[in-house]
Amino acid sequence: MKLKLHRIIEGLRSEKAYYTSLLRLIQRITKWAIIILAILIGISGLLYFEWYALLFGDFFLFDWHIDYNLLLLLFLIIHIGIGAKFYLTRKKINHWSLNLLIFLVSSSLMITVGVVNIPPGRQSFDVRIGNELYNFDPVKDQIQINSSRPDVFQPGSFSLFDVLLYLNSTGEVNITYHFDASMNTYIIDTLNGEVNWWYYAYYSGGSLEPNAVRIDFYPWKPETTLIMLQAEQSLIDDMYSTFQEEVSNLAATNGTVIVPVVTINGRTFNQEFYNISVSVHNLRNDTFQNGVITAMDIVMSLGDLGHITYELNWYESFRGAYYVHSYFVEKINDDETIGRCGFLYEVGDNDFKYPGPNYIFLASDERVIISPEYLRFFWDCL
Repeated sequence: MKLKLHRIIEGLRSEKAYYTSLLRLIQRITKWAIIILAILIGISGLLYFEWYALLFGDFFLFDWHIDYNLLLLLFLIIHIGIGAKFYLTRKKINHWSLNLLIFLVSSSLMITVGVVNIPPGRQSFDVRIGNELYNFDPVKDQIQINSSRPDVFQPGSFSLFDVLLYLNSTGEVNITYHFDASMNTYIIDTLNGEVNWWYYAYYSGGSLEPNAVRIDFYPWKPETTLIMLQAEQSLIDDMYSTFQEEVSNLAATNGTVIVPVVTINGRTFNQEFYNISVSVHNLRNDTFQNGVITAMDIVMSLGDLGHITYELNWYESFRGAYYVHSYFVEKINDDETIGRCGFLYEVGDNDFKYPGPNYIFLASDERVIISPEYLRFFWDCL
């Protein structure tokens, strides 16, 4: 039988019925909380759909969806636990051991839900080479890293290749390498006595993904994970061949970066441009030397030429990604990031197009380029 709220309140004033009335009140509160949160989860979850995001914008942020889900699960556990207690009472089963069991099971489930839903923190390692794990935290350990590419990085900034060189200097790893001007990159000859290594990297909140970026161009920043794995010789040959083609193409244009094809697939439009001459904008001269060209410069050059209009936005962090510190293309022409939908990109050699290693979660303002065959910005919902 359902108890009216005033009966519950009267019970709270009674010493004899206080405990039971308190549980009834909590049960009533959790019931309405479950109903409200279920509705909010549905509403915020609809941001996955573009039509909904366009109608309601960021009124219900998807980040809230995750919080609502956590609260819903906690309230469900409490509600069911109290319900189990009252069920046993109605059946005249009232033993302290059963009450303790309900409490322990409910508490364990709540702790589990809390732990599972905590945003992922840092891994226990920063660098993995094969099966060996290494820690690298220059900020915490107050380490000064000098870049092997002072032509690319500003003092204080450095690449993932420099992480390996630091571990080599401390004797933790053994690396032999050389600089190949025909590819404009350092080549790893051996690492801990083994050959044929390729690297994988991701930033805070990211995950393992293949890439076709020079290792001495890939910027390190706090909460970076670097993984070195041995690869097939054919993969490495393909990467090196691409690097050589880029350097040759740049020489053929007398050092001017010219992108043969630039494609923008927006939500409401599709545009394609040919032989775009890219000018430098030094947007990230906090990290890179003046004159270094990134994928973002291609978009900005299209704007300079009057082909498109665009807006950029700086992000310090995302949910689950504690350190971002990058610009993102927020708007091109009339298509603007909304909800979970916006512009993603890929750039590089035609052999590595999406879903290949050209499409990675390295922000375009941190993607140093030499002479790519194409760039594509496209609208998608994550």
